[in-house]
Amino acid sequence: MADESERSGMVIDDVGGGGLNLPIVAGKRKRELTWEEKAALTVLDIPAERDCSLIDSEKDYSSKLARGPPIKSLAFPDYWWEMDSVNVIAIKVAESDVGYPIRVFGTVLARDEYDFRCVYLFRRDRNNPQIITSPEDTLTLTGPNRALGATDKMYFEFNLKIRDDGDVDKDFCKGVREHNAICYTKQPMTLSLESCLSTIDFVYSPVQLAVEASVAVKIKGVVSTFFTGKVTAWTTGDDQNKIILYDSEVEGSNRVLGADGSVDLTRCFVAVNLDDELVLNVCVSEGAGSIFELVLGHDDEECVREQGPYELQVNVVWTAALKHRQRRKLFERIGDFRVLR
Repeated sequence: MADESERSGMVIDDVGGGGLNLPIVAGKRKRELTWEEKAALTVLDIPAERDCSLIDSEKDYSSKLARGPPIKSLAFPDYWWEMDSVNVIAIKVAESDVGYPIRVFGTVLARDEYDFRCVYLFRRDRNNPQIITSPEDTLTLTGPNRALGATDKMYFEFNLKIRDDGDVDKDFCKGVREHNAICYTKQPMTLSLESCLSTIDFVYSPVQLAVEASVAVKIKGVVSTFFTGKVTAWTTGDDQNKIILYDSEVEGSNRVLGADGSVDLTRCFVAVNLDDELVLNVCVSEGAGSIFELVLGHDDEECVREQGPYELQVNVVWTAALKHRQRRKLFERIGDFRVLR
């Protein structure tokens, strides 16, 4: 049976038709949800009681939206159809009522205005939890895999548990936070979700008129078959918010290099403003180490640099996040409710 929290039937409007403004939907810590809170979760079609161990169910509610067209294929007027987006910087366990270390599993996902289906940012089952040892640790993100449409509203849904040594796991974080493009424009934004046994800080940065950059990194000259280092990205218009694409020190990172020297990036996608450039910082920790820093524009699809014994090759695929990729007839009316199809 599929996880009911990932069904496509998410209710958007209330009975009165005026829309529901829920900046946060979550249970209070260390107590059961009240009937009012359960009702609020029901309005968003998010059951108050769910089992996130079902995230590997047979039915997949993931967004199937493909990447946009190559940016070079656009005519000049098409550039004004670029969608606003966000870059997810980090998700931290700011407070834990059960202390540290903890073994976290479950999902954190986004539902954006393209199709309101699941775009996973963090997804682990019970057999593969992430160990969090302090408030400074961040969840190892693997998404999004495309630009998130954020011209109007989008939702971030949290369904995290902690694995117990016994047979009964504990709900750790459960709730929904809303991004409103009109209200949330600062760099960066932090949404805090206090629920169950934790306070989670969700840090992200809005990006206007976004272009999708998909990054691939190859490194040659490394003595061993393992890569120890870090790959960080940011944009020229937002150099304060660093996006970690790979860190060999983070639990869960694959340190094995491919046969061609390719680095298995944990994340490969960055949203870049139409007028900005992408900055990549690649740090090689082996031996004396080397640091590469590249600035890539929308016409730069491949860049090769040599430094010391190392040769770095970066490939970037630039695609457009267009508003007219939005699906038509997303909703249907069932009685007094407008429901996602």
